[in-house]
Amino acid sequence: MKPRRSAADLDQQIRAAETSAYRHYGLEPTERIVSVPSPFGVLGVRLSIFGPDDAPAPPVLVLHGIASVSVLAAPVIAGLSDRRVIAVDWPGHGLSGPSILPPRSRIRAYVVAVLRALLDELQLTEVDVVGHSMGAQFGLYGALVPPERVRRLVLLGAPGAAFRGIRPTAIMVVLAIPGLGPRLLALPMSPEAFFRNNEKPLGVGALRDTPPELTGAAYLMGRRATYPASVASYFRAMLRGAAVRREVTVSPDELATLRQPTLLVWGDEDVFMRPLDGARHIAAIRDSHLVRLPEAGHAPWLQHPARVGHVVAEHLGAASIDQDPQGGQPR
Repeated sequence: MKPRRSAADLDQQIRAAETSAYRHYGLEPTERIVSVPSPFGVLGVRLSIFGPDDAPAPPVLVLHGIASVSVLAAPVIAGLSDRRVIAVDWPGHGLSGPSILPPRSRIRAYVVAVLRALLDELQLTEVDVVGHSMGAQFGLYGALVPPERVRRLVLLGAPGAAFRGIRPTAIMVVLAIPGLGPRLLALPMSPEAFFRNNEKPLGVGALRDTPPELTGAAYLMGRRATYPASVASYFRAMLRGAAVRREVTVSPDELATLRQPTLLVWGDEDVFMRPLDGARHIAAIRDSHLVRLPEAGHAPWLQHPARVGHVVAEHLGAASIDQDPQGGQPR
């Protein structure tokens, strides 16, 4: 029987794997841990900070998906070398502290409060936001309330549970079951099984070209003692039975009030919602630019890193996007 790994040893292994993965993309982050108030108590939030302190444009806030990790966005962050980038381990994830949402939590109010408190703690009046999946959903919440804190918005993949009609997978439904979800997330899993289970939602081949330390860091973060209960509570807060709770979605009428230029980068094979199925929501955003990627899944930047890196950097740095890098008009 293997000796049980201590929490400190596990976190040291996670940091070592992360460091190696980031270096693969030419990145050297600085770590910072801050305390922010929330409706459910003070939260410890771990940040990975990249780029120059004196970049003229507002910092870029990177928000990962549910049960995911910041290091997965390394290929996108590498394309923003001239910007200050702050990758957030959302509370309950990564190396942040626990965040167990109580039953019947108002997740939208919670997210807005955490984002506002985080920006206040960092003394940031304005940021650009790049969000994947749940992070894109949370980015939309933050862009709506208060809108003046978010300048530009990038949504990578189907935006979590934000658009009505998004389909949760069977395992997500199971993980949302009170009591059962945390027990399942705490079960032992081999790194090989972890790789296979994550490739299914992210897209076939999505992890094939990533350094092993990237998936290794993600695997180890899922072994932290605070992870199962925290992550299961997010699934529970967003799902009721096999459906998304209506109150967590963002209606087309709300999307019509978005002020921010919004780039959506979406794989045609996204398991949660395909771009055409989200057309009504996309069309509601006045200043929206959709880049559809063929044969890409829920993490399109992993399958098309150069193209996604280009359009994200262009959207965050240019006054407007007139044409995508392969000649197609944004839709």
